[in-house]
Amino acid sequence: MPYRTILMFGPPGAGKGTWGNVLKQIPGMYHFSSGDMFRALDPSSPMGKVTLESLRHGELVPDEQAITLWREQMKRLVDFGEFDPLNHYLILDGLPRTSAQVDMVKDDLDVQVIVALDCPDRDVLVQRLYRRALMQHRADDAKEETILKRFEVYDERTEGVLRHYSANLIHKIDVSHPPPRILAEIGQALSDHLG
Repeated sequence: MPYRTILMFGPPGAGKGTWGNVLKQIPGMYHFSSGDMFRALDPSSPMGKVTLESLRHGELVPDEQAITLWREQMKRLVDFGEFDPLNHYLILDGLPRTSAQVDMVKDDLDVQVIVALDCPDRDVLVQRLYRRALMQHRADDAKEETILKRFEVYDERTEGVLRHYSANLIHKIDVSHPPPRILAEIGQALSDHLG
């Protein structure tokens, strides 16, 4: 059965992981971060090598590999009882990232709402990424050239992805606002669509 899904979009530094972790505290919510999935790969494995090379250059992981890996992870979570499709909403952060991926997961996902986090001043996000690079030792956040490439790839691909979904499912949230306001706006989006 398709997973009842909340898609979370946002360029690097927009807070997808932060807000996904906040929302997973709500009963019945399960947060899955594709970025965490990729970073957890063994860097010496064939999949790990391809993934790390893509991330180092600010590129996306190839579609087929990204979706295959995600499906394997989801099956494992269901098999181990960590994610229950009947009783959980899936907060999916970082997938689908391309139009091809939208087609690949259309039978896997029942998209209920899309939370699109962004900031009109991308310099705010760049500063967040520098801080994250220092605190979490994230090499993909440390170089401005890589960051700008990631923004460019995000903007280019996301516009095409969002066109696949009804506009009334998409809620744009400005993450330069104070956290309580961001939380209230996310909560309102979920309330409007999930009841």
